[in-house]
Amino acid sequence: MRFKDFLNSLDDPLKFYLQYNLKKLGLTLDDVEEEEAMQVVAEAAGPHIAEVLYEMYLEVKQGKKKLVTISA
Repeated sequence: MRFKDFLNSLDDPLKFYLQYNLKKLGLTLDDVEEEEAMQVVAEAAGPHIAEVLYEMYLEVKQGKKKLVTISA
């Protein structure tokens, strides 16, 4: 699973929050390269939120936790 795929799989309230903030920057997740995704999320939602999302992504990727629906 790629980081962008993980972001697209988030529960709607959190996904909509991220999409809204990206839209304010004139971007969508589709516009962003995989390598830039973390930086763009940090700019759009803030570095702390980006860090938490990336840690969640790594846990899912390593198979430590199943992807569960989360809400903001």
